[in-house]
Amino acid sequence: MPTVHVSLPDSVYRELKRRAGELGIQVTDLIRIYIKEALEGACGRGSSSEEAFGELARRVDELERRVKAEIVRLRGKQRELEELFQYVLERMEMIEDMIEARARGGAAVVGESEG
Repeated sequence: MPTVHVSLPDSVYRELKRRAGELGIQVTDLIRIYIKEALEGACGRGSSSEEAFGELARRVDELERRVKAEIVRLRGKQRELEELFQYVLERMEMIEDMIEARARGGAAVVGESEG
């Protein structure tokens, strides 16, 4: 993909950075959107920048909602896995205790029969 280097006044860059931050995108992506919208507008196609950014903001809101829902779901799964892991650890300790008890009991029986 061709690369274009553009020198911008600090104030313009700060404004681009602020708007990109609001939308949750990178400055370069915002610039691409601006260029695309300008080209489409110049050709008589497409919608206004405000409409495009409104749609983009709606998409970002929807993605944020979906991400938050996924985080909640994953936290629930994490709790389930932690509980399962704790259960497995407790069962392993119980089995180890049983094995040790049998080993001690078996050693005592073997010791008694030798004497």
